[in-house]
Amino acid sequence: MKILKIISVFTVISTLFFCCSATNTKTMQKMQKNPPFKIISSEVTDWVGGQPGVRGIKVSIKVDNKDIKLDSIYFRNQKAALELVANSNPPEYISVFITSSRGINDFIIDKDATKEFGNKSKSVQEKIPFKLQNNEAIVSYQKQSKFFFYKIKNLK
Repeated sequence: MKILKIISVFTVISTLFFCCSATNTKTMQKMQKNPPFKIISSEVTDWVGGQPGVRGIKVSIKVDNKDIKLDSIYFRNQKAALELVANSNPPEYISVFITSSRGINDFIIDKDATKEFGNKSKSVQEKIPFKLQNNEAIVSYQKQSKFFFYKIKNLK
C-alpha cells in the first residue's frame, strides 16, 4: 500500500513537471533569433495625462518589412496589442501601457443598487510567460498564419 502511494505521488509530480516544461519548450521553439524583419528603432516614452495621477508608457517600434504584422508586445510584466500607425514609412507600431491606478478601482457604493449599475469588476493582470529585464520586450508577429516571438534588448 505504501508503494502504491509513492508511485502515485511520483506520477503526479512527474506529470506536473512535464506539463510545465512542455509549455516553456513550445514558447522557446517559436522564439526567433533571426526574424524576417529588422528593427530600425525601438523607444519607450513616459507620458502624463491631462488629469492628476493619469500616466503611462508608450512603446514605439519601427521595422523594415511591410509584409510582417507585429501583433502584441510583452513589456514590464504586461501584455498589450501593437497597432500599426497609418501611413507610416517605415512601418511603425505603437502600444500604450497605463501605469497609474487612478480610476481603475473607483466604485459607486449606495443603498440603491441601481446606482451601482456602472461598477466594473477589478481587472486581473495576465501573467506573462517570459522573464524580462526593465529595458527588454518580446514582440509576437505573424508569418504565414503562424505566430512567432522575438526578443528586443536595450529599448531606448
